Formats: sequence, C-alpha cells, structure tokens
Amino acid sequence: MNVFQALDSMEEALNEAKPLPWPLQARSVIDKDRLKKLIARTRDSLPEEVHQARWISRETRRIAEETRGKADRVVKEAHSKAHEILSRAELETQQKVKNSEVLVQARKEAEKILADARTEADRVLGEADARAAAVKSAAEHAARKIREEADRYAMKVLGGMESELTKILGIVKLGQESLQDE
Repeated sequence: MNVFQALDSMEEALNEAKPLPWPLQARSVIDKDRLKKLIARTRDSLPEEVHQARWISRETRRIAEETRGKADRVVKEAHSKAHEILSRAELETQQKVKNSEVLVQARKEAEKILADARTEADRVLGEADARAAAVKSAAEHAARKIREEADRYAMKVLGGMESELTKILGIVKLGQESLQDE
C-alpha cells in the first residue's frame, strides 16, 4: 500500500462515518481502530528515504557524541603524556642536581627538557583539539543537511495530505449543505 492508497482508505473511512443525532449531526462517529490501522499503514508506506533520513539523523548524533568522547580521551592522553614528560624531566633534573660538578649543565638541560615537554604537550593538545573540531563540524554539517532534506520531504508529504484532506472536507461540507437544504 502506498501513501495515496492509504489516504484513499482514510477518505473512504470518513465517507462511511455515521453522523451523530441532532443537534450534533455536523459530527460523525469514526471507527477509531480502523483509522489507527490506516495511519499505521500510511506510516509504513512512507518512502525508505524518510526512514533512512531518520536513521541517519540518529546515527549522526551518536557519531558526534562518540567523537566528543574520543576527543576528550585524546586530550586526557595528551595531558597525561605531558605530565609524564614533566615528571621524567623533574626526576632527571633532581638526579643531575645531586652531582654538584654539573649543576649548571643540569639546570640548562632540565629547562630544555621542560620546554620541549611543554612544546610537545601543546602540539598534541592542538592536534587533538583541531581533529575534534573538524569531526564535530563535519558531523553537524551532515546532520543539518539530512535534517533539511527530511524536513523538505515531510513538508511535501504533509502538503499532499493537506490537499487531500481539504478535498475531503469540501465533500463533507457539500454533503452537510445538501442535507440541510433538504
């Protein structure tokens, strides 16, 4: 069953609806279960692209969250590496300080090691931040594009449904008017 067949079935259900007694004759009794089944069939009849767009949107959110988690781990690892490098540098510095003959040389090397460690830590952090930002930006762009396509398609389907329902309402109004004229 396609969407239009499902809409035709809904229209038929509306046409078969029993009017309520006076003074509520403008309202009708509709088989609620039948209408729910028709709506479910309509939903099932939606093109696979709508279902895919919904899945892609969810998957994009999941990937973005996963990417944020990976980026956080990379940053933590960078901090951990930087801390480890600094600890080794401090340990090496302390060992060299013990030897008083090379104290000046040890200080220079310790400062160089600390500077190198800070430079390396900054580089690793910069790379991690850049990669996380690029992945997040790509995921957001993809999600936005998919969401826009899904919205356009939904508006197209809803516009068609609105047109069909307007026709149905016109038919119902004509029927009411003819009954009132009699």
